[in-house]
Amino acid sequence: ARIEINNIDQEIVKLLEERFYLVNEIGLLKREQNLPIYDNAREKEVLDSCISLLENKEYSKYIYDIYFQIMKSCKEIQKDLKEEK
Repeated sequence: ARIEINNIDQEIVKLLEERFYLVNEIGLLKREQNLPIYDNAREKEVLDSCISLLENKEYSKYIYDIYFQIMKSCKEIQKDLKEEK
């Protein structure tokens, strides 16, 4: 089971890195167009969408917590871009 967890962790890190790259691209566009980093409607949409993908809804709280933290990190990436201006 630990080997499987390690393999899943490798996939998660790779996917998060891809997500952060795209967040960076979006952040550059937001900076160019002087748009706000935070979009409450988009955040709710992402959280709801991720939770809806769960087969076992008992994990909803954990997925919510994880994605809330992911989006917090993504906002920090975009905030750092705006400060580089």
